[in-house]
Amino acid sequence: MEIPVLLWHFYLPRANLPREALINGSPAVGIELGTREINLATSRLELSSPLAADAAAWDDFVDQHPEGRFAQLWGFREVLERTYGYRTIYRKILLDGRWAGIFPAVAAGRGSRRLISQPFNEYGGPLTRDLSSAQLVELAKILFRLSEEEKCRSIEIRGGIGCEPMAESEFCKRHHLHSYAVLQLCEKDRLWKDTLTNEPRKAIKRSQKAGLQVEVLRGESAIAAPFYNLYLVSMKRLGVPPHPADFFKHLASGFGERLVSAAVTHQNRRIAYLLGVVTGKRIQVYITASDPEAWSLRPNDLAHWELMNWAFAIGIDVFDFGSARYAGQIHFKQKWGATFYEYSYYLIGPPNSELTSRVHSVDSSSKLMAETANLWSRFVPLRMTAVLGRPIRRFLTK
Repeated sequence: MEIPVLLWHFYLPRANLPREALINGSPAVGIELGTREINLATSRLELSSPLAADAAAWDDFVDQHPEGRFAQLWGFREVLERTYGYRTIYRKILLDGRWAGIFPAVAAGRGSRRLISQPFNEYGGPLTRDLSSAQLVELAKILFRLSEEEKCRSIEIRGGIGCEPMAESEFCKRHHLHSYAVLQLCEKDRLWKDTLTNEPRKAIKRSQKAGLQVEVLRGESAIAAPFYNLYLVSMKRLGVPPHPADFFKHLASGFGERLVSAAVTHQNRRIAYLLGVVTGKRIQVYITASDPEAWSLRPNDLAHWELMNWAFAIGIDVFDFGSARYAGQIHFKQKWGATFYEYSYYLIGPPNSELTSRVHSVDSSSKLMAETANLWSRFVPLRMTAVLGRPIRRFLTK
């Protein structure tokens, strides 16, 4: 989800590894794949540029992967190109000529130019299946060669779910940053009784008693007015430069019915939206936009609750809260019973290079950033935030 202060580093992927292996650390080399193991010495791992005709198969790959996220879908490529003019670098990962993974990225920055996977989202990076740990180590070297071909000095993988073995490569360094939170969905009654804490239950009851109503909208309807105005108000309050309006139009165009919002109404007036995107059996909540004057009615809690129940009813298993960086974020996600996992960046570059030694991100907890956010929220006119948001976001992505 969107978070406070001028920072935009959220993003990642996950491979074909069981969740237990990811929680307990990097799995051992030689992971068994069904009835066979792949011999790296006799297998060929390579990258291939996808064609427009590959879009449906690309999305099928992401949908069928248990860790697929919407930033890895083909449609997000169009959003990044059309909204921000990025040069996108998308590659199929082939093993002995068959499709074994995908890698989405953009070329960004000047001077220390790099590939970023993926901007404006918690998740990105390579998404693979049927690759052993040794082959993921080899993949780091192959991706480094890709960065050289694209005249970039390094690669920044934001999140890197499933990339754990890549950190064993001399070309790759893993940097643990914070956590991300997911909730396994279940029946409404069980979720209410066994998962939620008293805090969200009380908030939901308050909202319902006040007469708040929630409608789940899809596609273009999910971002219809007054969504963007509430979004601008929310970003200004947080001191965060917003996406331009066409970013959301391109999201609706690129994702269609995957784009979903829980829209909260009070006395015939829309007061809050919770925007998310469906990928396979997962819904990832992306943006919360609400009217501060209505917070006492707890519309955001009701929006989460109703979207969870809607998602489970249509067969979705995972409610993805995204990153959890700050105490407030962590508390909000804990109260829903979410499980937290390590969130890392993976930096790929020349061996022993400074390019992989540290993450180039904005320290949102610093005094400078707090003062900058305060100035933005207090003195930049609302309409100007929409104008300035695009160049600032693109610059901060570097």
